[in-house]
Amino acid sequence: MKKELKFYRFRQSNSGGSFVVDKKVCHEVIVEASNKEEAIEIAMDLGIYFNGVDDGFDCPCCGDRWYEPYSHIEFPIKWDENKTFVTIEEYAQFVANEYGWTKPDIRIFYKNGEVKEIFSSKRELK
Repeated sequence: MKKELKFYRFRQSNSGGSFVVDKKVCHEVIVEASNKEEAIEIAMDLGIYFNGVDDGFDCPCCGDRWYEPYSHIEFPIKWDENKTFVTIEEYAQFVANEYGWTKPDIRIFYKNGEVKEIFSSKRELK
């Protein structure tokens, strides 16, 4: 029996007043995986960590930089009366447009190895 793949969203806070952006992570990272544990393992391989304050990496007054996902992203997503998202790409584009802070704003890591970068279309990129 084939396991259904799901998407898990890892959000970064600007602990210490800045976001970490490199070749793997940016403001938000979305990972496709079979389950939450696998998604966390993949995220950690990308450089995402948890308990940053306790481990001395993150600012104690700002809090931890990364948070584990509560659960997987369930489609379709009804955002409000006028917005429903049926794919991870359209959901990620909406989130980048509304809440993006980095370039790229979101990276999606697919199980097959593909990586897609999502940039806000609502602000000028310099």
